[in-house]
Amino acid sequence: MRLQLVTPDRQVLDTDIEEVYAPGIQGQFGVLPEHVNFLTALDTGELRYRTDGKDHWAAVSGGVAEVLADGVTILADNAALADEVDVEAAKAAAASAEAGLKDAEPGTPEAIDLAAELAWAEARQAVAAH
Repeated sequence: MRLQLVTPDRQVLDTDIEEVYAPGIQGQFGVLPEHVNFLTALDTGELRYRTDGKDHWAAVSGGVAEVLADGVTILADNAALADEVDVEAAKAAAASAEAGLKDAEPGTPEAIDLAAELAWAEARQAVAAH
């Protein structure tokens, strides 16, 4: 089965895989070959895919996943493969977002944006740790 991971800026990944697990808005989902077709919105988190019996990770944020019998296409707002992550930059982004959240009024657009930035920074750190 084929996995394509695309952002507005670039094609991050286009490879044959054995299985993939992604963060959907209603929880993580897994896909094996010949899976039933579906379309779902994505949450921020870890994307894990297996090629040649080995697991690989990427961080994704937002977007949609289209699952067809022969492949998965992920159109993400942001994506980074584990080996592309600048861990120090992700840690700094998380610290900045956490500091901003302490002063932000809950439920405001500013707080929502800061929470999204924090989740994206944490996802990048998590995949880099694998």
